[in-house]
Amino acid sequence: MIEYITTFFSRHPFMAASITTWISNYGITAFVSSLPSPTAHSTAFYQFWFKFANAVLAGNTSRARSSAIENSPNFQDAVNKLPGPVDKPVVVVEAPKP
Repeated sequence: MIEYITTFFSRHPFMAASITTWISNYGITAFVSSLPSPTAHSTAFYQFWFKFANAVLAGNTSRARSSAIENSPNFQDAVNKLPGPVDKPVVVVEAPKP
């Protein structure tokens, strides 16, 4: 079986490159998607790494931009102005994708 695959890919290098690229893209996207979203207490380096990985490596620009809301200096004040208990804990939940 391995010999057949090796022979096939040596005769069709374009097919080998296409399949390798597809598998690599899937692996990188799965890895980047599993990164936890940065919080207001995350370091600047992690925030940069999260945005870079999502925007450039995985091509998920909406996830890279969605983490900027919690890092706003007015985020906790806006949460506390909502009706309900005072000093609510901040729980950020990503909106469901359509």
